[in-house]
Amino acid sequence: MAPWLSRGRLAVLGTGQALPGAPISTDDLIAMMAQRFGFSRTREAAAIARRLGVESRHLARNFKDKGDPARSGTTNSELAAKAVQAALANAGLQPRDLAYLIGHTTTPDQPLPANVANVADRLGYDGPHVELRQACTGFANALMIAFGLVAAGSGPVAIVGSETGSFFFDPAALDGEPDQIVNMVQMGDGAGAVIVGTPEKGRPAIVAAWFGALGRDRAPGISRQHHTRRFDHDFAAIRAEGHRLFDAGQAAAALQGAPIEAAHHVIPHQVSGRIGALAAAHFALPPERMFVQADRIGNTGSAAIWIALDSVRHNAAPGEQIVILGAEASKHMYGGFAYRHA
Repeated sequence: MAPWLSRGRLAVLGTGQALPGAPISTDDLIAMMAQRFGFSRTREAAAIARRLGVESRHLARNFKDKGDPARSGTTNSELAAKAVQAALANAGLQPRDLAYLIGHTTTPDQPLPANVANVADRLGYDGPHVELRQACTGFANALMIAFGLVAAGSGPVAIVGSETGSFFFDPAALDGEPDQIVNMVQMGDGAGAVIVGTPEKGRPAIVAAWFGALGRDRAPGISRQHHTRRFDHDFAAIRAEGHRLFDAGQAAAALQGAPIEAAHHVIPHQVSGRIGALAAAHFALPPERMFVQADRIGNTGSAAIWIALDSVRHNAAPGEQIVILGAEASKHMYGGFAYRHA
């Protein structure tokens, strides 16, 4: 089925991000797991991290024991609220100026109330809000909602993606579960936010967006079962679908008049530190056009695209276009957008 394509454009009023604490290197993380939890497969973990190209990440927990809580100020909703506050400051706005708040995460503080309700409390925001339970393409569906709201005449809309994946693996079970070793070295915690609104001349803008799915009747590539605090991977499914998702995203970008070949920068799905080189080779593009920071902050899931946009756009020149190619392994979805700087 064809992807859903946006119509019109959204002004980008501000962006922001929040990362918990200082970065933790892969070597230090593996040593911590060995010292505190008796983890013995340290060489294997180091080899996986090298293949993924993840050298460091930010974490919301100290790993003093297998069930320790988040450090003060680093729960999922606290990080999300900080990212929205940073985006509001960048936009010169207050929470009361927002018409709607949209959140997307796979690692909420709790199942109910929705995580975004906690974010609203922390912001002192009294308006409507909604949450999507979606990972690395949550940004795209959130944008589709925002396009509709703004076209209907709403005021500014805040979107925030946030993850605290470090709470969703058991450090005491690492030796017996290779999936959890991947989670340990790949994931990072954080939040990213954007404020969008009615397009205005001279404003940076999201000029096109798209979302599609290829997962009907296909096994999920990554999943989390009810009542568990762990993510499970089907690596065969991920490998089988990965290129198809990128190709579908490339085709959707072209349909929207934003071909990746013409982009000044491309932000691919931030799954690993090596994704930039892999995507550049796949699309026959110069590697320097790819923006990747998963090597430094890990795979931050639902937060990754907004963190990346905030990191790259402040150095963009007027008129430059950035194309985002998101992909999600859960049920093999793809989404993206084109951002034009001003």
